[in-house]
Amino acid sequence: MLSTRLPPSSAKQSKRFRRRLRTVFDKITTVPEFRGGFTSHVFTVFLFILFIFLINNLFSIRTVICTLDNQPCPPEVMERFVKFEGSNVLLLNQKQLAQSLKSSFPIQKVSIGFKIFNKLNLELEGGNPPINAAVFLVKDFPILSIDTAPGSSESAGWPKPSLELSKFIEVASSSAFSLWDTGLMTPIATDESKIKYIISEKPSDETVKSIYSLVKLVNKYLDIQSIQIIGQRVFLSQSNQPDIIVSVPFNEGQVSEAIKSFTYLTSIKKDAKVIDLRFKNPIIR
Repeated sequence: MLSTRLPPSSAKQSKRFRRRLRTVFDKITTVPEFRGGFTSHVFTVFLFILFIFLINNLFSIRTVICTLDNQPCPPEVMERFVKFEGSNVLLLNQKQLAQSLKSSFPIQKVSIGFKIFNKLNLELEGGNPPINAAVFLVKDFPILSIDTAPGSSESAGWPKPSLELSKFIEVASSSAFSLWDTGLMTPIATDESKIKYIISEKPSDETVKSIYSLVKLVNKYLDIQSIQIIGQRVFLSQSNQPDIIVSVPFNEGQVSEAIKSFTYLTSIKKDAKVIDLRFKNPIIR
């Protein structure tokens, strides 16, 4: 078979193209700027990735420092920030976080800052710290002897309400909540509290506010061992002392004066089991 030759013009164009290709190749392999181009590009990419890595680590949140009215934030507030650990503070939506806190807790002002290295600092201002309570949701309230056998403690022979309630609570299941001075109730992780709150329905804000105020008041004047609440009745228990019964909402002035006179009231009747402050004048039984 005879070989096919290219036309003279085509052969010249082919030779010219090969010469140009050879020239370009020679430049790539001999000229430093061309020879180091690929290496420089890879090095630039490496430096960029390293820069991003360092910036991300520099501004990553490792520790959250939170204060509420210059006191450590309660656990239920701190739980909101667990999801931010390890994230980049530059991507944190501070406005959204502040709105979320204000909608869930009685917080008026939220200040957010970032301390090098890796510390998110939050300063919250709002109401008073909450009090924790173990809340028992029941269909029917427990029946107390004081309700079924009214009369003096000497003739009726019923036990103190706090003892009966303690037995009921031992076998009942509870959930933990924080009670705020605004009437808000927020769930928390731990149920360790001397306050046991038995309810059959969600209490009103006014009731929660009143319970909060009462707890603060009695803790100021008495050494309370336990606080047991059934609906609107609060039973205050002290070691080797009569139980105190208060209704909520309560008259703060009236109850305050009675609590201050507690030692005198217990001396009026020997072996008293209950001092009932639900009425204008205390009833000792």
